[in-house]
Amino acid sequence: MASILMINVPYSGHTNPTLPLANELIKRGHKVLYINAEEFREKIEATGATFIPYINYPSNPSEQQQKTKCFRAAFETALNINVRIDLLIYEMFFYPGIRIAEKLGIPCVRQFSQPAWSKESVSDATMFLRISCMLIDMQVMRNKNVDFMQLKNKSLIQAVLYDKPDLNIVYVPQVFQPYRNSFGENYLFINPRLQPSLSKQVIPFSKMRRPIIYISLGSIISNKGFCKECIRAFGGKELTVILNTGKVNPQALGKIPDNIYAYSFVPQIEVLRKADLFLTHCGMNSINEAMTLGVPMVAMPFINDQISNANRVVELGIGKKVRSFPSSGRELYATCQSVIRDEKIKERCYELQMELKKDENFEKIIIEIEKLLI
Repeated sequence: MASILMINVPYSGHTNPTLPLANELIKRGHKVLYINAEEFREKIEATGATFIPYINYPSNPSEQQQKTKCFRAAFETALNINVRIDLLIYEMFFYPGIRIAEKLGIPCVRQFSQPAWSKESVSDATMFLRISCMLIDMQVMRNKNVDFMQLKNKSLIQAVLYDKPDLNIVYVPQVFQPYRNSFGENYLFINPRLQPSLSKQVIPFSKMRRPIIYISLGSIISNKGFCKECIRAFGGKELTVILNTGKVNPQALGKIPDNIYAYSFVPQIEVLRKADLFLTHCGMNSINEAMTLGVPMVAMPFINDQISNANRVVELGIGKKVRSFPSSGRELYATCQSVIRDEKIKERCYELQMELKKDENFEKIIIEIEKLLI
């Protein structure tokens, strides 16, 4: 039995895809310790892993503190573990992970919660993504943290491209990965497993009339104006909307029509199993879940990889794209209706769903990981 350390940043989109691997390693007889922020304790412990909270990290951090303090906190926590570690597994956004493995003298594995980066894919990246990476370099890592961690490549993009371990796991179906041929055999692509929600929110599906449209901008983006625009556009129509309001309290939205069900947290997989359409911000987790369940999408991207993900949704014929703010409610409604009526999109979603069911690589991944432990 090996002792394996997993380490991550405190964001759902980067953490959730990695949890099935933790569970599989434990089933295989290995011991898994997982470093993350306290808010992820319940999810991590549900896999059977031992949760280790960040040290030198606020107990209730603001969004700014979360962003600026998590990297160093995760790094210091890993170097202060007083137990034997045989292997380190880190998520690509926490790019200092490879440096921890070097300091501990152990092999490491990198996980991608989004399409993998290569020179080809980065050269085609949006300007918005490039600027976001530069802001992380300046605001999050800064020279003080870069020097403390003794990083070889000081920028996020350069580190991801050139600080490469021998094994890379990508939680994206091969068909979705741009520039797939630019990655070698040490990149393993896997169709992520659906993770049941721990939420106890009850959704009254039996009361809903079809079609059912699920609208969610993810766990980070919340906007009261957008929620109200959706209510105006879809309210009173011959359909049902399940609206994930995020950090916006549904009670702050005023009177909500009977055909709209607004919740500040939604058990997404449960809802997608019933939905006819998904209006999404295009986080990779959400897209993976929609593809796996065969749900057509209206892509409304905002930042980072969401923009290229949205373009890929259109390229694959599994949805259409609308502008992010300031898109009008009329535009959203019209686009949703056009996708619901589009039989070609429905057929392509079904074909892709069937393709993904055939491709399960977890056993291969476990075997490759265990080769590093020999």
